[in-house]
Amino acid sequence: MKSEAVAYRWMMLGLVLATAAAATLELLAIFRVDGVSPLEWPVLALFAFLFSWIAASFWVACLGAYELWNGAPALPLHRPPSDGAVSRSRTALTVPIYNESWPEVSARIQAMQDSLDEAGALDRFDFFILSDSTDPRCRADEEAGWRQLHNRRPDAGVYYRHRANNVGRKSGNIADFCVNWGTQYDYMVVLDADSLMAGRTLVRVVGLMDSNPRAGLIQVAPLLVGGESLFARIQQFASWAYGPVYTAGLAKLQGADGNYWGHNAIIRVRLFMQHCGLPILAGGPPFGGEIMSHDFVEAALLRRAGWDIWLISQPAGSFEATPPTLIDHLKRDQRWCQGNLQHIKLIFARGFRTQSRIHLAFGAISYLSSPLWLLLLVLFSADAARLEAIEPFSFVGPYPVINWPISHTAAFLSLIAATAVLLYVPKFLAVAILLRDANMVRRFGGAAALATSALAETVASTLLAPVLMLSHSWFVVNALIGRRIEWGKQQRISDGVGLRESAVVFAPHTIVAVAAGVATWYWLPGIVWWFLPVLIGLTVASMLCWTTAKRQFGLAAMRRGLFLVPSEAARIPIVEHVTALLADPATSRGPQGDAGGGTLQAV
Repeated sequence: MKSEAVAYRWMMLGLVLATAAAATLELLAIFRVDGVSPLEWPVLALFAFLFSWIAASFWVACLGAYELWNGAPALPLHRPPSDGAVSRSRTALTVPIYNESWPEVSARIQAMQDSLDEAGALDRFDFFILSDSTDPRCRADEEAGWRQLHNRRPDAGVYYRHRANNVGRKSGNIADFCVNWGTQYDYMVVLDADSLMAGRTLVRVVGLMDSNPRAGLIQVAPLLVGGESLFARIQQFASWAYGPVYTAGLAKLQGADGNYWGHNAIIRVRLFMQHCGLPILAGGPPFGGEIMSHDFVEAALLRRAGWDIWLISQPAGSFEATPPTLIDHLKRDQRWCQGNLQHIKLIFARGFRTQSRIHLAFGAISYLSSPLWLLLLVLFSADAARLEAIEPFSFVGPYPVINWPISHTAAFLSLIAATAVLLYVPKFLAVAILLRDANMVRRFGGAAALATSALAETVASTLLAPVLMLSHSWFVVNALIGRRIEWGKQQRISDGVGLRESAVVFAPHTIVAVAAGVATWYWLPGIVWWFLPVLIGLTVASMLCWTTAKRQFGLAAMRRGLFLVPSEAARIPIVEHVTALLADPATSRGPQGDAGGGTLQAV
């Protein structure tokens, strides 16, 4: 199986390089007509690199589509779990929280407890609520809520610990658990505050660990649920419709050299304690100090020690939530950006395997690519301005010689078409695979609803792409100049974004778009049409954020069958259970039963 994964990687490398080389040679042919200028060489280099980046994503999706189309096995591990065998292993479900809404956390824990009970395995799992909360009201709610959880199911192991010193953030929180309680458990399932895993899924992954003693970590790909705003519903639809294709491709390509996404994963505790101690990086923030994005590094450390890491999308039953608004999404991205850029220091760490180095590099490139795309657009514009300034004729002695302009429109259109193929064909393949399964089509609301939703999501993602590009570029600049950000509370529910707030946040995007559009129209009117997709998205960024943040727009879309996902159109018991618990006033108002939560107890 290892040799098969290696063969796929070499094949993937060849396909990516061939695709990028073909596009770059086409651009070189355009430039060579008038001779390649000093400005065009960096354009070629940037184009080759960035085209390789999107080509890699394209071919991973194609590999996943091929696997799913041919009914590839859902579990790539060496041995499946023994059916009917009862595991003797003990597993801790760790739930790190930081100033979270307690009703949301409690509802998910209750639902997982009940789901494990239905699977007949509740006695083999314990829950650990690991609090790093700094808000006294949150702490009071957590303590009172934990008592309610304990009294509700005395037969279930559920424990609460508040850590006064938040050293290491989430990774320090998990390390503290391992030091104090890790030796009592064979495995731990690391969850986020918004994570949800079905009981049968948990039992299944424990069985996989039992049957595969070389497995150090199994990452179960989560799907998005619970989104109500239009933004969240668009992200949720993309997760369900396109996510399985990319997951299948990654799983086939990675083999035992997988990665860790920080949550919804089962880990062998003893190995984690032995090998996953995180170093303090030399220098100050943002590149030095404590490692912020710990998950990729912990995966690399496990692989360095020789243990397997697997990515699976089956068994189904792994879920998480998504930020409700574009602003919340960007706040999370800014934290991830700073953490992933920190990985640049670790790419050449001693003993890391090649695949782990690739994971670390790809994590950094996912954000560095944005300023590189922006730079490419600027250089293209500068080169176009240079060509525009060339006189229409020159002199050979006393005689004028006309410089006939050569149209490159057809060649540029072919490159744009090739880029569109790489970006949009994976979505088409994912929808085509779904349409083969009549039952799955019904879960998306029918063929017409599925196709309409995919088209609407494509339009939305096209408009959002330049907004994310400009925002990520700013995040990278802030990191490079040493401006540190704090990892604050994650906003998981929202009543929307005010128009004024949206206008203020995205005013820079609109100003850049208007200034670039006017300048291009004035000095380079012939190419302004090429930039319209970018300029439109940036210009309407404020309205896009304000509109998609609306919960009523998201619910209206759902009523019309738009962006439906199987967790809504079909019955998924654990998701329904969480929804019912949150709709219950006794759960939604918190453990104190009043609007103030734990204020009185905090005092």
